[in-house]
Amino acid sequence: MNYLYAFFLVFITPLSVPLAVWTWWQGWVSGLDIALAIVMYCLSGLGITLGYHRLVTHRSFQAKPWLKRFLLVCGAFAMQGGPASWASLHIQHHRFADKPGDVHSPVQQGFWYSHCGWVFKDYRPNFRRYGSWLLKDKDVIHVSKHYIFYSMLGLIIPGLLLGWVGLLWAGFLRVFLCIHMTWFVNSVCHRWGKRRYNTMDDNSKNNLLVALFTFGEGWHNNHHRYLQMPFLGHRWYEIDIGKWVLLFFKKIGQVSDFKIPKPTN
Repeated sequence: MNYLYAFFLVFITPLSVPLAVWTWWQGWVSGLDIALAIVMYCLSGLGITLGYHRLVTHRSFQAKPWLKRFLLVCGAFAMQGGPASWASLHIQHHRFADKPGDVHSPVQQGFWYSHCGWVFKDYRPNFRRYGSWLLKDKDVIHVSKHYIFYSMLGLIIPGLLLGWVGLLWAGFLRVFLCIHMTWFVNSVCHRWGKRRYNTMDDNSKNNLLVALFTFGEGWHNNHHRYLQMPFLGHRWYEIDIGKWVLLFFKKIGQVSDFKIPKPTN
């Protein structure tokens, strides 16, 4: 199942790009198709960065039950695996960042393997060693157990709303773009960018372009320096849309307990 799923993500979803161009050329794409694609991309991306990453993996903040479940379901729309598996593999990445044991390090295994090749071989989460608490979280367990349903829901919704063109743009093309933007954090942000902090154990870098399309995840060197901090952009000019969304939810009382460390350098 893992190989089939990886094959779908790596080799089938890219076919949505020429098909999307063709439908555009034919004049079949409406403003609603594009709008829904943008909305689904935002929901998927925020589900990954806020739900899977900052909330579940690093426990950077607390969220009201409805919001936590909503973020995890949105994360499943991105088709990057269930929250338990995603978080466990990410914890392993931090444990061995850019050293043997890191499942997607371009320093260790090259750019393309770190970008997408690892999903064929190294997608083996070890919950006993990396994130044992994940299997005690009822919301994480629920979405992980029903991951296939929720991930397919991210395709069904556009299809039901706008037909096959909506499915193409807000479903398959959106998945292709979202998943590769996330993978760029693994590959690009450990190769190219700037380092604000001297994280001696890894090669993490900040990359503005990746940050813009991943709602802040591109500030990867910042993140490696302060793992539990809910804000990945540490300066006013570092665009972190995830941070702005969290501040909005805090203002209306839906999130709390931000883990803000005291800077040491």
